[in-house]
Amino acid sequence: MKSISLKEMQEIELQLLLEFDKVCKKNSLRYYMDGGTLLGAMCYQGFIPWDDDIDLKMPRPDYERLMEMQQEFPETITLDVPRQSHCEYTMTKLIDNRTILIEKGNQGNKATGVYIDIFPMDGYPLKKDQWDTHIQRLQKLNTMFHYSLEGFNTLKQSTSMVSRFKGYIYSVLYDPWKLYVKLTETAKQYDYDTADYVGLLVEGNPDKERFQKDWFQDGFTLEFEGYRIPAPIGYKRHLEIFYGEHVTNPEYDHNLPMIPSNHEHEVYWKE
Repeated sequence: MKSISLKEMQEIELQLLLEFDKVCKKNSLRYYMDGGTLLGAMCYQGFIPWDDDIDLKMPRPDYERLMEMQQEFPETITLDVPRQSHCEYTMTKLIDNRTILIEKGNQGNKATGVYIDIFPMDGYPLKKDQWDTHIQRLQKLNTMFHYSLEGFNTLKQSTSMVSRFKGYIYSVLYDPWKLYVKLTETAKQYDYDTADYVGLLVEGNPDKERFQKDWFQDGFTLEFEGYRIPAPIGYKRHLEIFYGEHVTNPEYDHNLPMIPSNHEHEVYWKE
């Protein structure tokens, strides 16, 4: 099989993004750049030179509509949504199925294709004194979900008898799909469109990824690899909260400190 370079991988991801953008425009779906993709748009007007992924986020109502739209994409693209028969992630992936991407991780190697990640955004409780309790419930469910992916072996192999007992009980009671459904139901408890604050409550850092909803408005874009892609109006403060206030200093324009990717991938074209 022919290997795919980082530059080729970025180009494949860009084409996935453009197909995704086309579907969103056609169906009036809201979405925004996130994470390193948003940081790259601010500092490089495109990919951070060493970045190997694209992260997007969508309001929950739009995200759930997207999950039913496989038919909107070309045959070479798979909309990989969590489902009972295949639930390894809490987000949706848009995959180029002409490629093979082998992810190396603590739970062994996973084979997929070059992809972009799409995360759902949910609302926070209107009363701020309820935030911590809501976040703690979601984080506990998220931890359980990730434990379930490896059959709760981390708990089963603990030196604590109580943890080992929990591991065996949980492995009988819970599988990834059940925990994903519970996690999603809990995250959807507070409606996105009526919330004052929104963020990535299912996956990520709920404290750093909590933002005023009025930062997410239609029509605001930033340049990304020569294209205009939706972004939060408050993108600079958004990035300061997530990465630190230094990232918006002028000295970081086209000059971010080198941070190697924490992804371990082998990427190939299918023969």
